[in-house]
Amino acid sequence: MWKTALIAFPLALLGALAFTFAAAGGGNARSLDLSRTADAPSVHYRVMVTLTHARNPMTLEIAGGAARDKLVAHIAMGLQSASIMRDPHFVYEGAPRGIVVLGGVKWLRLRIDGMPQHSHVLSTLRSLTPSPLLSVVSEAKLQPVGAHGFAGPVAYDDPVVRTALHQLGGGFEFRGLHVRIVVGRDGRIHDFLLTGRTADHSTSLSLRARLFGFGAPVRVQPPKPGTFMDPDLAKFQS
Repeated sequence: MWKTALIAFPLALLGALAFTFAAAGGGNARSLDLSRTADAPSVHYRVMVTLTHARNPMTLEIAGGAARDKLVAHIAMGLQSASIMRDPHFVYEGAPRGIVVLGGVKWLRLRIDGMPQHSHVLSTLRSLTPSPLLSVVSEAKLQPVGAHGFAGPVAYDDPVVRTALHQLGGGFEFRGLHVRIVVGRDGRIHDFLLTGRTADHSTSLSLRARLFGFGAPVRVQPPKPGTFMDPDLAKFQS
């Protein structure tokens, strides 16, 4: 049971917005080179996903850093928070803040080797990086705005957009999507804002992101032995 809680908690924070509101029911601008952002060796970021219903907002915050085969992300909503990390070999999923499971165990370690690319775990990891945001930008019909900005509509029924927003949007389908980005002097996206609303106008979406630290190291510090549980290792030892 504790193992299930460890696996589910970071995912639960992503889905909690949808649970809270459940009862309420392309082409690119030619001068934007999206590959400069997508191909950066690493990026650090802060993401805020806010759903507002009846003037009551709930916000999910993600702060992290991502590089090839590396990820460190801290997820928070209200008083709830959790962390998740990835190195080339393992994913480490943290228990909810302040909770220790089975003595000193605070992490669940999952081996990545052989894990399908479209597995639930790896899909969740991708949703905790800027990758979904760049997918939205790639499908937007952007026009230059000001000296460093681009803005334009995004088709809500575009398959790429639906996939990109499924987890970050709590499973809701938002329409009237409009994205605005700011590009820095390095040619990379530094600010991102996506807005939308449900078909019945009852719930609105605001997804803001700040991207920075391109090329800066992403340091993953694996938990110390005795503070994590590895199901594969437990099977081997038994």
